[in-house]
Amino acid sequence: MRLRFGIVVFPLSILLLWGCADKDKFNQSDTFWYKEILKYIEIGDMDRADDSFLSLETEHIHSPILPTATLLMIQAHIKQENYLLANYYMDKYSKLFGTAKSREYIEFLRIKSKYLGFKRAERDQKLVLDTLDLIDTYLKTYPDSPYVPYVETMKTNLTLAKFNIDIQIITLYQKLDKPKAVEYYKSRENLNWIKLDEIEQPKVSFIRYLFE
Repeated sequence: MRLRFGIVVFPLSILLLWGCADKDKFNQSDTFWYKEILKYIEIGDMDRADDSFLSLETEHIHSPILPTATLLMIQAHIKQENYLLANYYMDKYSKLFGTAKSREYIEFLRIKSKYLGFKRAERDQKLVLDTLDLIDTYLKTYPDSPYVPYVETMKTNLTLAKFNIDIQIITLYQKLDKPKAVEYYKSRENLNWIKLDEIEQPKVSFIRYLFE
């Protein structure tokens, strides 16, 4: 009986100590959580960085540090190629702290995030079209933005990427012996001038060449 009691008490004591250790990380200052975010980003542990951000947001919703921390999370997730989470923080930033000037930067980051995400989805035509639409809207809304040269470069590369995808689709229809589909697609995309027999297919993925 004593042995069994000891076996039960030992893990229970560990759980109690663990619980006490967790309690030590509640009700901390906003600077404490900000430093925790920085620490975990530096070592690439984005799960813990997210947890630390949540603690900062929950315990210090009106902290002047929160906007900076949100931007930090956006940039860190983009760097880690976590584009969905980066967009989550962008939406949060726009909703809570958005101003005309900050939206200009956030929308630039949104375009950059989608652009960088494209190299993981070479044949994602919808992503290309959606991002090109975002770019056109950005250039009309912020024609004097300092980020315009970067956005225009992304537009050029995405336009070339779209052209490459179009060629792949037309080539596929041709291989499947569907001349009507070939002509329809060429007409729809204004590509009637294309002569497939005059186009040399690249040895390395054209999309990879553009984005890497």
